[in-house]
Amino acid sequence: MSLLLSLLRRFRWRMPLALGLGAAGALAGLWVIALVNRLIAGSAAPDAPTFALIALLLAAVFGFGFGAQAILTALGHRVVCEMRTATVKRLLDTDVERLETIGAPALYATLTKDITTVGQAFNRLPFVFCNGVLVLGGFLYLAWLSWQLFLLSAAVIGVGVGVAYGWVSAMRRLMVEVRETDDRLLAGYRGAIEGRNELALNTVRKRVFHRHDVAAAAEHARDTETRADRYWVLSLSWTALVILGLIAGIFAAGEALGLPRPHTAGFVLVLMFLRMPLNDLVGTLPILLSGKVALAKVEALRLEAHRPDFDRPEPACAALPAKGPLLSLSGVVYDHPAQGDEPGFHLGPVELTVEAGETLFIVGGNGGGKSTLLTLLAGLRRPAAGTIRLGGLEVTEERRGWHREQISAVFSTPHLFDRLVGPDGRLDEELAQAFLRRLRMDRKVALAGDRLSDIRLSQGQRKRIALLAAVVEERPILLLDEWAADQDPLFRRFFYEELLPELKHGGRTIIAVSHDDRFFHLADRVLRCDAGVLSPWSEVPVQPAHAAQ
Repeated sequence: MSLLLSLLRRFRWRMPLALGLGAAGALAGLWVIALVNRLIAGSAAPDAPTFALIALLLAAVFGFGFGAQAILTALGHRVVCEMRTATVKRLLDTDVERLETIGAPALYATLTKDITTVGQAFNRLPFVFCNGVLVLGGFLYLAWLSWQLFLLSAAVIGVGVGVAYGWVSAMRRLMVEVRETDDRLLAGYRGAIEGRNELALNTVRKRVFHRHDVAAAAEHARDTETRADRYWVLSLSWTALVILGLIAGIFAAGEALGLPRPHTAGFVLVLMFLRMPLNDLVGTLPILLSGKVALAKVEALRLEAHRPDFDRPEPACAALPAKGPLLSLSGVVYDHPAQGDEPGFHLGPVELTVEAGETLFIVGGNGGGKSTLLTLLAGLRRPAAGTIRLGGLEVTEERRGWHREQISAVFSTPHLFDRLVGPDGRLDEELAQAFLRRLRMDRKVALAGDRLSDIRLSQGQRKRIALLAAVVEERPILLLDEWAADQDPLFRRFFYEELLPELKHGGRTIIAVSHDDRFFHLADRVLRCDAGVLSPWSEVPVQPAHAAQ
C-alpha cells in the first residue's frame, strides 16, 4: 500500500482535478434527473429554455465524465508502469538470500499478474468515484423529496448491504486462495519450459507432471474462481432484487403515507436511475478485491524499500593492493536452513587468505560447500559469524556494495545478458572483440557496440560468453564455478594453459572451482572443500584413523 500511496502523491494534482471533474459530471446528471422529475410533476414548463438547459447539462455530463475518466485511466496506466519499474528496482536491491526464500514462481507471479491486477483495479476508480457521487447525490435528493420514503429506502438498502457483505467477504477469501494457486501454476509453467528435455525423455514423468503439477493447480483455480464468481453473481442478483422490491414497496408506502402519486413517481424515477450505478458498484467489486489482494501480495514479499538511485561503491575505500593479502575470511560460518525433509548444511569455520594475483583452485565433492563459499567470497551472502576482509578493510554492511564491485563471477549456470558492460558503463570494445576471438566465439556471435547478436547458445558456449562479460568488467577478482566442465577437451586445455595464465598476468586474482586434477599444477594453490570444511588438497586423500585400521 505504501508504494501505491507514494505513486499517487507524485501525481497529486491530477487526482483532485479528475475527481472534481467526475463530481461535476455526476452532479450534472443528477440535475438532469431533477429537471425531468419536475417536468413529470408539472412544476417546470416544457419550453425551449428548459430543454436547452437539459442539453447543456447532458454536454456537461459527457465532457466532465470523459475528462475525469481520461485523466484517471491515463494515471492508472502510469501507476502500473511505475509499479513495474519500482518493483523490479526493489527486487534488484533485495538480498539474494531473500529472493531465494521467496522463490522464482512467486516473483514471476507478482511481476506478471499482481501489478497488472492492481492497475486494472486502479483504472476502475474513476467509475467507482463517479457512481459513488451519483449514489450519494441521488440519496440526498431523495431525502429532499421525502424524508419518510428516504428512511424506508435507507433501511431496506442497509439490510440488503448487510446481507451482501457476508457474500463479498467470502468472495475475498476465495480470491486470496486463487492468488496463492497462481504461484503453483507459475511453478508448473516454469517446469514445463525449463524441464522440457527431461519431460521429453519420459512419457510417464510427463503424464505425472501434467496431472499433479499443472492440471491439479489449474482445476483448483477453476473451482475456486467459480465459487467466488457465484458469490459475485449472487450479490448482483440480490442488488437488483432489493432495488426492484424497494420500488414496489415505495408505491405501497406512498399510498399509506398519503403522498401525492406524482411525488411518489418522482421518487421511484430517481431510484430507477440509481439502479444502474448501484449495479456498477457491485459489479466492480471483484476487480477491486482482486486489486487489493494483489497489492497485499506485492507488499507481502518484503522486498527492499524503493530507492530511485542505485548504490555506488564507497569512495572512501582505498585501492586494492597489487601484492600481499587481498581477500581473507576469518572464522566465517554459514548455515543453510533445513527445508522439509532435507537437512540443513553448515559451512565453516573457514580460515582463508587469498593473495593478490594468486590463482587458487577449490576442489571437492558435490554438496561440499564450494559454491556457497564462492558466494561468500563474492559478498552475495552474509556470514552467520566471522569476518571478511578485502584489501585489509573489514567488509561491513556499509562496504558490502564496494566489496561486490571488486568481483566478477561466472557461476555454474550463468544468466546471459545481451549487453556487455564495462567499468562505469564504458565498454572497451577493442578488449571485448579481442577476447571474443580468444574464446573462439567470433564466428558464432557478433558484437555491435555493446550488444551481442545472439545468446541462444549451448551450455559451453554460454559459459564462454559469460566469461567474456566478466572479463570486460575489468575487475581485480575473478570467480569461476566449474567453468571448464562444459567445454570440449581441446578448449579445456586451452583454457587452463593459456587463458587463465593470460588473465593472471593481466593482474587478476582468480579463484576457480575445478575438478580437472590434470591441470592442478597450473594453480598457485589447491584447497579442498568437503562437508563444509576447507583444507589443503592432496593427491592421496588422508583417510580417517578408523578406516586405516
